[in-house]
Formats: sequence, structure tokens, C-alpha cells
Amino acid sequence: MSSVLVRRRGKKSAEPAELPPPADVASGTASPWTGGPDQPATPSSSGGGGDDENQPPQVVEWSNGPALVTKAWGALLALALLAGPAALVWTALRPEAAPASAVAGSADTAQAAAAQERAIELVETWLRADSDDQQLIASLTNAPVGSLPQEGLTIRDSSVAQIEQAEDNVWSVTVGVDVAEPAPGSTPPPAVEGEEAEVPLVWVRRYFQVPVLVSRTETEWSGPHLAVTAVALPAPVPGPAAAAEPPDLDYPETISPTSAAGQSVAGFLAAMIAGDGEITRYLRPGTAISAISPAPYSAVSVTDINGSHEVTEDPADGDGTHALITVELTRLDGNTTTAQYVLTLVARDGRWEVAGVQPAVRIDTTPSGTIDSGTAGE
Repeated sequence: MSSVLVRRRGKKSAEPAELPPPADVASGTASPWTGGPDQPATPSSSGGGGDDENQPPQVVEWSNGPALVTKAWGALLALALLAGPAALVWTALRPEAAPASAVAGSADTAQAAAAQERAIELVETWLRADSDDQQLIASLTNAPVGSLPQEGLTIRDSSVAQIEQAEDNVWSVTVGVDVAEPAPGSTPPPAVEGEEAEVPLVWVRRYFQVPVLVSRTETEWSGPHLAVTAVALPAPVPGPAAAAEPPDLDYPETISPTSAAGQSVAGFLAAMIAGDGEITRYLRPGTAISAISPAPYSAVSVTDINGSHEVTEDPADGDGTHALITVELTRLDGNTTTAQYVLTLVARDGRWEVAGVQPAVRIDTTPSGTIDSGTAGE
């Protein structure tokens, strides 16, 4: 929905509103599908005394004693000779140390986060900048700043739409941002002497690509840290393309909102997002899902339910389905909006219980022309 703004010609744009902080819904546990010892030791007596020099030496009166000692020494010598090759074999067969990629992955994550932050900062500053902000732009990039407009733009809701590593230490970041622009086809009214002409504006989503260099440096005083700079000014680019063909969802079964399963769904959602009733009465044992507090909506109405598996009014214990639920939410100001949830429902003692709120929908991967013989246990 486009919001209409008004800009007064010749007047610097108003200070931009604060950007909303980054936006996880409490989720429950995963779907159950998605389960001689008694003899004391004696000291060795091979040709020497014990540890205590005050004790008399022991005498072994056994005719085979010397032969046994000779054999023992021979065995020890053989083990010593074998120790070298055995150590070599162990060195060859032992598991290798953890690959460096595990550490590199953490470093890549840190570099990507730094690149995203710098790209958003540069795009926002560049769009809001006027001709007095040359030094401000120059502090964020080593590219020549060039010319800047007399009046900056009003923007809101910046976020990273895409990021990829272009080459070593260089990240290509695409930032999306809402920009207040003149409404398409609008013609500003004629200027009246002594008055400012009002230009109607609308919010338009625009995208800008920024290459960012992120390198690791270390100094004697600061230690290791990341050095970040944008190596070029923002470049306007098209937004991410939509999928050519949207995938088919895997919810072939229609479930009536007035059925037992539908009533459980309605009661659960009303308790979770409208504060209507106790949420635990609708949960499968072992599932932990909390109600949103304070409740953001005053009422919930279930309008449509589709399931991955068929449900019945007399289910057996363990029967289940993944359900895509469409609901109409009533805001606290009385306005309504439509939302969708994906829940896992499992039967127990003849009733349907919520076993989890799923983070994503199910995609139908069955090849065209084949019959899916899946079961509720999938």
C-alpha cells in the first residue's frame, strides 16, 4: 500500500524517521514426524631390592626363574622395537585435525555482516545527502564522491536484499530502501509568489548495489580487527526477480474450519495471538508454545485450512497432518488483515492437538503424473 507524502519545493526534506529494528516467533517442539583378583599385588623381584632399602631382598627358589626373566626381557625388547612402526601407523591413521573451513566459516560470517552494515550506511547517507555532505560520503568510501544534489531524499526501511562474495575479501551487497518520490504522472501545481508549491509523493522501493572490501588487519595497540570500506558509490539496480513459476504447495486435503481439527486450530490461534483462552489446553504434551504478550490482535477468524494428510472426526492416536491455515486478524483499532500459519496437528484420545508451529510451508516435489504414496508419518 502506497502512502502519499507531500514535499514543499525549495524546502529541505524533513529528517528521516528512525528505521525499525531488525525483526522469531516462539515455536514449539518439532513435529513427532519431521523420536586371581583377590590376590594382592607383589613387587617385582628381577635381580634387585624393593623400593624400601631397609627391607631384605626376596629370594626366589624356582629352577625356571632365570629362564622366565630372560623371556620377559625378550618380550619387552620386541615391544620396544615394534613401538616405532606402530607409532608411524597411528600417525597415518589418526583423524586429521578439524578443517580450517570451520574457522573460515565464522570469519566469512563476520565479514559478510560488516559488509552489509557498511553498504546500508553508505546507501542511506548517499540518498539523504545534499551538497554540504561531501566529507560525510568520503568517510564511507574511497571512491570519488562527485556531485551531490541540493536537497536530499526522504527514505525509510532499509535492508539487505542480496549479498554475495564477488572475489577475495570483496562483497557485493544489494540494499533495498523505500524512497519518497513524486507520484507517477503527477504535475506540481503552479507556483504562487510567496508560497511553496506542494508536490505529492509516494513510497517506492528502490535497490542499490555496493561493492565492499573487508580485510583483517592487526596493529600493536588494537589487535586483530576488520577494516571495511566501500570501493564504489551506490549503483541503482533492478530488484530481485520473482520466481518464474511459483511452486505448488503440498496441502492437497481440504479441512473444514468447523470440524474438530478446525476448532482446535481456531482455539489455539485465538489463545496465542488474541489472548483468548489458555493456550496449553490445545497443545500436545511436550510441546512448548507461548502466547504473544501483550496480545497484538483482538480477534482471530479461521477462513481456510488445507492439510498435507486427510483428517477425520474419529482419528486414531498418532494420526496427523501439516496444516496451512488462512486467518483474518482483527487489530486493536478494529481494522482487519489476513495472515497465514503452518501448524502440525496430531490426534490423541480422539481430539486434535497442536504439535508445533512450522517455520516454512511444504513444497510439492512429486513429479508430474506420479502418485504420492506418502503417509502421515512423513
